[in-house]
Amino acid sequence: MTKHILIAIMCCLVFAFCKKDEVSAPPLISSVSLLDPAKQDSAFNETLPGTLILITGSNLGGIVNIYFNGQPAYFNPTYNTNTHLIVTIPGNAPTEATDPNVPNNIRVVTTHGETSYSFVLTIPPPAISAISNENALPGDSLVIWGNSLWLIDKIIFPGGREVTDFNADAAGTRVGLIMPDLGSDTGRLIIQAKYGIAKSDGPLNDHQSGDVISNLTNWEDGETAIFNWAWWGANRTDDKSLFPGTRGAYLQNIFGGVGANNGAWWDGNRSGNFTDVSTIFDASIMTRQAADYALKFEINTKEPWTAGINVLRMGEEYAYRFMPWASATTGVFDTEGKWQTVTVRLSDFKKADNGIEGTGANAAVMGDLLKAGGVVAFTYRYITEDAPVDVHNTAYDNFRIVKIR
Repeated sequence: MTKHILIAIMCCLVFAFCKKDEVSAPPLISSVSLLDPAKQDSAFNETLPGTLILITGSNLGGIVNIYFNGQPAYFNPTYNTNTHLIVTIPGNAPTEATDPNVPNNIRVVTTHGETSYSFVLTIPPPAISAISNENALPGDSLVIWGNSLWLIDKIIFPGGREVTDFNADAAGTRVGLIMPDLGSDTGRLIIQAKYGIAKSDGPLNDHQSGDVISNLTNWEDGETAIFNWAWWGANRTDDKSLFPGTRGAYLQNIFGGVGANNGAWWDGNRSGNFTDVSTIFDASIMTRQAADYALKFEINTKEPWTAGINVLRMGEEYAYRFMPWASATTGVFDTEGKWQTVTVRLSDFKKADNGIEGTGANAAVMGDLLKAGGVVAFTYRYITEDAPVDVHNTAYDNFRIVKIR
């Protein structure tokens, strides 16, 4: 609805308000609709908090208060006539998600009586923004972050495994549970709730599928080997005492005493180098949108990360400046010895600008990032800029590229 139509409606209501007579009969609500004239005949009995609505009825003049599930709402008396009221439902009005005993009604109080009207305030469908570790081991704690994570019936894991034992926070932003044993099954996690479903943006238990660049495992036990390792850069190890909680082998980058503005990534265990991978994509991938795909991997910090940049590279032209400490409110990134999944959209990889990798134009299509025929050439390199790095000790595993939408 345009601004001009809204002004016209409000002017009509103001005119009607000026002409109305005093009433003494009790108020009555007959319908609730959107303000759009084209939709005013489409009454409804439920909507989201924050919606601008038109209440229609009789004897509505002289409204003193209006409540949505007991939450008072501000309204402009100018837009109150004997037959209508324009009002925005408060964004903080309670719903059954926050209070299972809400009355599900609109209550109008006037100078000459009050009335209630059955009306349900719904919530948006659930959405998943991140999962703590998409390759968690059976029995590990798992955290799902998102929005509207309320009224969940069940959480479905790959292989159709259903979990109903979980803890959700009151804000609807976090769900905690124990990772079930998925065996070799891989697939997206699904949250099934009263007001909709949500799917993870990538598969869980995805450490040995065709999406994987490298899981670093060669002869070690724990998973099917997908090696693609160039034999230099980081330490490759399967020592579970150093970084427990993963399968097979992984990479460890451990270094220290690196001064500011040091770009010598080839020194002192400051890189990760992989052989080219031709098994993930074919030539048809080259024209597809980079925003539809993401690089994922697991990371585990043994020391808090407060400076330094891990430059993730696709080919020789595009890079992503991975420095999670910079966006942390404390200026510190620390997984506290646990494996955590990182997701980087491929459209966030950028060209170099003024000689600085990852600061120029974003990748648009997959052909910007891949070699001819869809070959993946991936590496990462640690550098410093303004601040030195006294000590850095981080592990990586399960580098993979997945379709996220």
